[in-house]
Amino acid sequence: MKDQDGADGSVFVGKEPCPSCGSKDNLGRYSDGHAYCFSPSCDYFEPADGEKAQSDFTPKRTSFNPIHYEISGLPKRGLSEKTCRIWDYGIGEFNGNPCHFAHYRDPVTRELVAQKVRTAGKDFPVLKAEGTKLPLFGQHLWRGDRRSLIITEGELDAMSVSQVQDHKYPVVSLSGGAGNAVNDIKRHYEWVCEFDKIVLMFDDDEPGRKAVEACAELLPIGKTHIATIEGFKDANEALVAGKPSAITSAFWNAKPYQPDGVFTLSDIKEDVLAPVEMGTPWFLDKLTELTFGRRAGEVYYFGAGTGVGKTDFFTQQISYDIMQLGIPTACIYLEQPPSETGKRILGKIFGKQFHIPDGSWTQEELDDAFRKVEATGKLFLGGNFASASWEQIKARMRFMAHGLGVKHFYLDHLTALADPSKERESLEIITKELALMAQELEVVIHVISHLATPEGKPHEEGGRVMLRHFKGSRAIGFWAHFAFGLERNPQHDDPEIAQQTTFRCLKDRYTGRANGKTITLGYDTTTGLISECLFPKAEEDPDEFFQSKGQTLEV
Repeated sequence: MKDQDGADGSVFVGKEPCPSCGSKDNLGRYSDGHAYCFSPSCDYFEPADGEKAQSDFTPKRTSFNPIHYEISGLPKRGLSEKTCRIWDYGIGEFNGNPCHFAHYRDPVTRELVAQKVRTAGKDFPVLKAEGTKLPLFGQHLWRGDRRSLIITEGELDAMSVSQVQDHKYPVVSLSGGAGNAVNDIKRHYEWVCEFDKIVLMFDDDEPGRKAVEACAELLPIGKTHIATIEGFKDANEALVAGKPSAITSAFWNAKPYQPDGVFTLSDIKEDVLAPVEMGTPWFLDKLTELTFGRRAGEVYYFGAGTGVGKTDFFTQQISYDIMQLGIPTACIYLEQPPSETGKRILGKIFGKQFHIPDGSWTQEELDDAFRKVEATGKLFLGGNFASASWEQIKARMRFMAHGLGVKHFYLDHLTALADPSKERESLEIITKELALMAQELEVVIHVISHLATPEGKPHEEGGRVMLRHFKGSRAIGFWAHFAFGLERNPQHDDPEIAQQTTFRCLKDRYTGRANGKTITLGYDTTTGLISECLFPKAEEDPDEFFQSKGQTLEV
């Protein structure tokens, strides 16, 4: 019984008649002077010597009439009658149905302030006076020892831990479960922080883990520990299974809370010592050499003037990823119908411009190309003119990564997803979320960005592309792993020069070595394929041509 254990550190002195209900021996007197009547219908209480008889938890006006209950052991829960008496946990009826009653008492006066009902359907109505603030369950039991405190998610778990510890060490539970955990901790922050060691022993399920993380962020670093009961969802489940030692081990093995993003070298030993490998190649050998390939978790940005060929570059890279590398790839083109995108990708693979009705291909060739690419199962289309919401696109990308195994994403274009009323702000948000998503999903994301109008020569006439020209350039500068510009003058009088593109690396976060490097690209108007050029066609000589493009000829 409670009056024989002194869970708060006081010692039981003896039994006395209760001046309130008249019982002969239901009032228990303790060594610190406090007394409590154990009659369920009474709850008479006298505070300890020197304590106030009122606290913040006691309702200022009483309109709470507790429902009658009985105290006995709960064999199905592994809880003894002694435990139930100490914790004042009873059984009775609520609305004509059997139920449990968890009694919440004022931490100072120990006056009953609320009954929390646990029904067979796991509903938890709380009976209390209006305006009453709930303490933590069991908070009234612990007054002296401040070495450690265990906080569980539910009442039965707190009682289970206490029983395993022979009711010697402080343990409480939240009053509102995982969903109200943060509010509970905030309300009782000062009391909780009185303890040298705070152990959060919540349920090992998704709500419990989220609640642990949220509460741990509020509590002092160094004091806060996270406990997991190996093999069990919660403490009561372990007790019922006859494994009280699992609860004890969870306490002693509780790990100090460490916020996300903080690591010791030992934490990342395996990753640090892993061999450094070349990333996934591009279809351009020189680009693979400059960037050391592409790595999961990275985002690559491409910018060019209208009609310069950035989408065409994407389309050829997609075809390479699908057919040469066999990588599940998603194409999200927001300014092109999916059917046209499909024709263009097939054309890149088979050297036919299936999207142009110029007589250079046959329907049989298109059908054959379709069957071969369809058989790979590697191409997924996730955009169209109507899909201009970032939230929609983000949801599709998550689905394709998790559900379809997509590893490479191509988004054309970023600007279409921006809110026109606050373009810069929305682009910054999207750019950051793309970077975080690439890390989370362990995928490679390629993004096309429109350019702002430059000073001087327009991009559509071969003007130099700079990182600051990208729409949302500040955020792209922060979050991009690589940024590339494509420069071409499609209006040049010489048709061969009009098809030559300078591919320029504007940002290289990985090594910095590729910054400013360029690759000259040629375009075959018959096959529609892009390829590297050793030297561009010069109007006079190679040196003058490269100088006119702001480059130097490297030999």
